Amino acid sequence: MRHVLTSAMIVPLLVLSTSACSRQPAETPPEDLRVAVPGTTLELAALPEGMQVASSTGEGLLLVPTDAGRGGRLLISLAPGELGTNLQEAVRAHRAEIEGRPGGAYLGARELVGPLGTAYWSRGRYTLDGREVEEAAEFTLDPSRTRIVRIVYVYPADGDSAERVQTLLDVLGQLEPAAAPPT
Repeated sequence: MRHVLTSAMIVPLLVLSTSACSRQPAETPPEDLRVAVPGTTLELAALPEGMQVASSTGEGLLLVPTDAGRGGRLLISLAPGELGTNLQEAVRAHRAEIEGRPGGAYLGARELVGPLGTAYWSRGRYTLDGREVEEAAEFTLDPSRTRIVRIVYVYPADGDSAERVQTLLDVLGQLEPAAAPPT
């Protein structure tokens, strides 16, 4: 037996197939997770996996692990004004800070290229409250090129240093000039 579709039969089929397609859940766009870095002209475009905002004050933007048991704190702020814009001097000052702390051992520095241009990474260990901690820091210039942005991550000096340093690098990669307010 042969089936013949008439126009009266096709229109309801098209309506059914169109409405079935439109019933699929619409994808919701991701939330805009941009976070302003107080005192700078920067925003953090996205939070690194496993991190959350603890505070955003005049001191800077403080991030902590979502798993509080991991410990640690990452602060994005402006470096002291007396450092000017000399990134190498900021690294030397960081080394002196590390070596001046109880049990301080400086572990080295490296030049990087980040989204804001030249950056330096610097790392060391020291004793804080009876425990050995590691401090990894990055230094780059804010978009105005008039101040150094300092990103410092202090965490327990146990076996996950590579992961912590990667988080620090991810933060540097997510820093962007703040969008101009709409006019």
